[in-house]
Amino acid sequence: MKVFILFFTIVFFLQHVQAADNKFKRMDKANNMKKVNITVGFTNMISNEKIKTLNNELSEYKKISNHISDKEKPATKRKKYKGLSQNIYRNNAGSVVYIGNPSAKGTGSGFLINKEEGLILTNWHVIDGAKKVYVWFKPEDPNKMDEDLLINEPRIDGTVIKKNKSKDLGLIKVLRVPKNAKALVINKKIYVDVGSTAYSIGHPSGLTWTFNSGMVTQVRKGFKWRYKNSRHLANVIQHEVPTNPGNSGGPLFNERGHVIGVNSFKDSKGEVINFSVSIDEVDKFLKQKIIEKKKSKYIQKKSKQTWIQKKSKKENSKTEQIKKIFPNAKIHDENKNGTTDTWFVDKNKNGKIDRAFIDDNEDGIIEAILVDKDENGKWDFLFVDKDLDGNPDEAFIDEDQDGNPDVVAYDYNQDGEWDKFENVG
Repeated sequence: MKVFILFFTIVFFLQHVQAADNKFKRMDKANNMKKVNITVGFTNMISNEKIKTLNNELSEYKKISNHISDKEKPATKRKKYKGLSQNIYRNNAGSVVYIGNPSAKGTGSGFLINKEEGLILTNWHVIDGAKKVYVWFKPEDPNKMDEDLLINEPRIDGTVIKKNKSKDLGLIKVLRVPKNAKALVINKKIYVDVGSTAYSIGHPSGLTWTFNSGMVTQVRKGFKWRYKNSRHLANVIQHEVPTNPGNSGGPLFNERGHVIGVNSFKDSKGEVINFSVSIDEVDKFLKQKIIEKKKSKYIQKKSKQTWIQKKSKKENSKTEQIKKIFPNAKIHDENKNGTTDTWFVDKNKNGKIDRAFIDDNEDGIIEAILVDKDENGKWDFLFVDKDLDGNPDEAFIDEDQDGNPDVVAYDYNQDGEWDKFENVG
């Protein structure tokens, strides 16, 4: 086979395409490479069937709409709240908790949703990085509500039992709940009127159990946002209820005192543009099985079997090493440090390289795959696993095969279906 060198330069499209940089620059020096047996972590990045499916999906990307919105809901007459707004605080403040995250050295809000099981709902980013958190319920003595005094009061240890990073939701379990605390009801069928008034209870800037109100300005489906090191996608409620650090994870109420969302983030570039994860997302999150008790090094167990788990015969093993996956692979050391980081594969054994597996950080986990679909010596697709959880979450497509990607595809929730395509050429 003739020696060929393929150079691809990734065009930076915002900051979230940086993980693909240099991946297209992989060089194939097949004639000078020796055959080796590969030992790598068995993840979604190494399935021939999965890659074939992804290729087909990307080839048809033009048939997929960049945004699919739900059908418009029939107009419903908003029911007027007959009580007083102060009753919302009086009836629900005892359900809202103050959360301390010792791992991140941060604080936030949460609220009790199941008293018998001691379940508290909050944001993912409030409990990020923690297995254990500290929880304080509203003290009966109002003089002890001050943050500096509260942290000296007896706390309740909470265990993080469930998270959904994409939806920015998390669940905590505590072993005991004060007798006067009640669980807030989660009802996904509650309709949210634009123009109605919403209320929140939380701890903005350490000002514990603060009660605020504002107008609901829009309900947005499939809304995307980012924190410093994470990306998210969920149905959200946009509103003007003041939201500051410390409000995150607290409940958003409608005029009848029903929970309609979880206060999550604000638009730092605008004024009074705040967002809460919608109650329908909370309902779906709570119905998912608890999935994050013990994560393996390579594969995170999901609520339903992934195609990797179905394929595996060893269902009792959370981590599986596979050997001799591609016995005829040719190795390459891209950074010339003496450690193999690339494997070139002739999948159909016709003498032409059609795939390359990349492990740039040399940790045994495949983080990117190059695919030459028509075997013409030019890469068609680059699949990238940014968070190294074994599932591809970005793909770069070179339609005209000029060495530069033309389209970037995103799978935000990593369910195997591409959520969005963007032109970058």
